[in-house]
Amino acid sequence: MLYNDNAVVGIHIYLMVVLVTAGVITGVLTLSILNLIDESEKEKVKTEIEKIVTEAENMFEYADEGTLITVHVEFPGSMSFVVFGSMPINGTSIANTFIFNENMSNNYYFVMNDGTLSSFSSNARFSGKTIDNIAVFKPGSYNLNLELVKTKGKTYVKVYSQ
Repeated sequence: MLYNDNAVVGIHIYLMVVLVTAGVITGVLTLSILNLIDESEKEKVKTEIEKIVTEAENMFEYADEGTLITVHVEFPGSMSFVVFGSMPINGTSIANTFIFNENMSNNYYFVMNDGTLSSFSSNARFSGKTIDNIAVFKPGSYNLNLELVKTKGKTYVKVYSQ
């Protein structure tokens, strides 16, 4: 009775349980880190957009027509594009389907490279360099002009690069 054969069989089961548990923990940790990185990239985009929206809303409420402000932004490569002055059409994130609609000109949204779409609205109405266009920007560094204009009884903040 000096030898216990059950102990030898138990070691294999114990090792299998440890390996499976370690694999599950590693998988969950990896997914959490990837999710954290994605959220961090989204926050970078939101921070850059907030620079534009804050200035645009202040201009829209308090500035005189013709006011021009330059804002420096740097959109990360993890972003696909950002749009000012429109909403996604039928939930699409395709950059070629932009149509200016003055009833939706107070909206803006961005799409990440993974297809994630985030949309918002503002007190200010946005347009591109011309009033009948929207503003679309790809990743990169920009010195954006924000210009307050009035046309047809409505006030817009033009957003365009120099």
